[in-house]
Order: sequence, then structure tokens, then C-alpha cells
Amino acid sequence: MSYTRALSILVLAAFSGRALARVLTGRQVFDHTCHTCHARGVAGAPQFGNRAAWRKHLAKGIKVLEEHAIHGYYGQSFMPPKGGDESLTDSEVRAAVRYMVAAIQSGPSLDPHQ
Repeated sequence: MSYTRALSILVLAAFSGRALARVLTGRQVFDHTCHTCHARGVAGAPQFGNRAAWRKHLAKGIKVLEEHAIHGYYGQSFMPPKGGDESLTDSEVRAAVRYMVAAIQSGPSLDPHQ
């Protein structure tokens, strides 16, 4: 690869923000951001792995849960946009929601830190 081509790629990557950054998995987003509230049910957040706590939220559908997680929700509970971490992409937030939903579908014994 020529020096000019390599330099062009680096410049394009620098201007594309997270182009060189790796995409976080749902579990990584949970561990980094979501666990703050969802581990203990802070501000009405349904606790990780607690099927009963998630029941009314799941009744709204996965798309609504993802939208609330991305844009925030202020009702009977409080959900800041992207869990308060605006550096997360919408895809990363969706992955975290699906990770938490999968935990209640897999059973309450799923440990998010395994």
C-alpha cells in the first residue's frame, strides 16, 4: 500500500468518528453503563434477570423498549437517553436491550458477569 493511500485511509477514519473503534456487544454495554441502574432497580429500572419486573415493560414490545433506551423515558420510571452515555451508538443500545431481555428468557440464573 502506498504512503498516500494509507494516509488517505487514516484521514477518512479520523473524520468518521468511531470508524476505527470496535462496536460494543450488548453485554459490554450492560457491564459499562446499564448495570448502574438495572443491577439494583434504581429509578424504577427493571432489574436484570427479574422476569416479574420486566413483564410490564415487555408488554410494550421490543421496539418500544429500544426507543425508550435510545431516546429516554420519563414516566413511572426514569430512563436517560442511552443510559446517560451519549457515546453509545443506537445499535449498541439495542444490543444491550436485547441482552437484558435474553436474560429473562434464558432464566433468572443468568449472571451478566460470567
